[in-house]
Amino acid sequence: MRTALVVHAHPDDEVFATGAATWVLNSTGWRVVLRVATPGMGTAAERLTGSCELLGIDEWDWLGESGQWIDDGGRNGPRTVASADQGEVAEAVERTVRDISPELVLTVGSDGLTGHPDHIAVSRAVQLAVQGHPCRTLGARLRAEDVRAGEELVRQLLPDEQVGSGQVVGCPDSRALEEISGAPELSRRRAMDQYYDGLGTKVLPELVTTYGGRGDGLLLRAVFDASGWQQDRFEVLA
Repeated sequence: MRTALVVHAHPDDEVFATGAATWVLNSTGWRVVLRVATPGMGTAAERLTGSCELLGIDEWDWLGESGQWIDDGGRNGPRTVASADQGEVAEAVERTVRDISPELVLTVGSDGLTGHPDHIAVSRAVQLAVQGHPCRTLGARLRAEDVRAGEELVRQLLPDEQVGSGQVVGCPDSRALEEISGAPELSRRRAMDQYYDGLGTKVLPELVTTYGGRGDGLLLRAVFDASGWQQDRFEVLA
């Protein structure tokens, strides 16, 4: 059986970055294995199993030791993946690559998808780890045109509020990206709901009245509404 390894910094990255791709891979006979560097904020790790079941991820575990790294909300504190020795993170990825011998590795692209320092650190560590291994490596990216369309959706609903970190910009419209498509929209929507009830399945005008967050999660939800839920796009990392 062909194996795909997915490597992310936090629970919920598997939904936003690679949720369509993992479903498609699983549905076509691939074994999909996820490794997550940190338990995320709050009770996110408890919700990860439910998300994996919806996205075709056969198994998940921690990257490195449980609790080795933490998510501090992007403040880049001393125990985050971003502040860790890059070789240490790459070594943890490389151990998993040796153990499961994936044919394909998925992570976030060079911009971290959202510019989050933990995401960028994981992407760099994966690129280091796969050197010398015969696996294709892809990093999830957004198109700038899709980000703009998502921003316009939230601007219409929240004209006086800032939504997103300002680091979600997407890659230039002229940049060629590979696409993995064909996932059912509802699976990804329901996986998003694992982290906040209705984040994926409520219509956007209703969601903005009940969802207190105004960060990148809400912006990415709008990007999916604008550009489609059934596909992920990738740059080639290795």
